[in-house]
Amino acid sequence: MNAMPLPKLRMDGPENGDEIVAAIGEYKASHTPDETEAAVRAWYERYDQDLAAAIKQNQVVSSLREENFSNGNEICRQGGDYMACENRRRAEYIGTRHDQNTLQNNVQLEVRIQHAFMKVRAGIARYNLHYDWFKIRTTNGIDTF
Repeated sequence: MNAMPLPKLRMDGPENGDEIVAAIGEYKASHTPDETEAAVRAWYERYDQDLAAAIKQNQVVSSLREENFSNGNEICRQGGDYMACENRRRAEYIGTRHDQNTLQNNVQLEVRIQHAFMKVRAGIARYNLHYDWFKIRTTNGIDTF
């Protein structure tokens, strides 16, 4: 069996959920139920890992940014070196802009994968495919639906 018999999820441009659903239907027509489930699960797990990583990275980046900002303000308040504090504020500003870009890119990835999962999960129901494990992570990193 091909390692990834289903199409890749398109990350740029128009989404390709319908293409993926159609490919699953075609695959199901010539494979056993176990083979079909294995193919869908392999496809799902590949993108679920990406979704989990993006959610985790956003949580870490947000947490570190808050800690750095808080610690930096406290150090400046105690130290009294105006120039050092001003340099730190500039560095924080640059870091914040970088972090915002990272957060935004991850949110776009999260939304793309979540929407594709919803579309594929609903689409494969027409082939009478219902998998209890096909859960969609939410961006809080805790819940699934």
